[in-house]
Amino acid sequence: MEKRKHSRSSFITDFKTQFRLGGQDFTRIQVSNIGAHGCCVRLPVASAPYLKGRPVLENLILMRSDAKKYTLKGRVAWFDDGMNANGEWIETGVEFLETPKDCAKEISEYVAVSRK
Repeated sequence: MEKRKHSRSSFITDFKTQFRLGGQDFTRIQVSNIGAHGCCVRLPVASAPYLKGRPVLENLILMRSDAKKYTLKGRVAWFDDGMNANGEWIETGVEFLETPKDCAKEISEYVAVSRK
């Protein structure tokens, strides 16, 4: 497996996200790992048709448990169509295309602290 280019946390984070994709609203989606350049989320298997072709996520909002919210631009970078063992979820990578500076700084600090 290719090594990541950027540091990330590697466990369930205290971030959630919401966005619009393929005409569907996805809300309160748990972020399983996060870095300054992207994150990984678990989406319902029914969302698979919307993931092909690296689509842009509309109205992408990243929320931290302490009520901070950031509006970003992002797109689907990859997805694992092998699904999880019980076939309910698809692991999906989100690449951040534009990240507010204060958000990027907070994510970088979060990753640094979580890796200790």
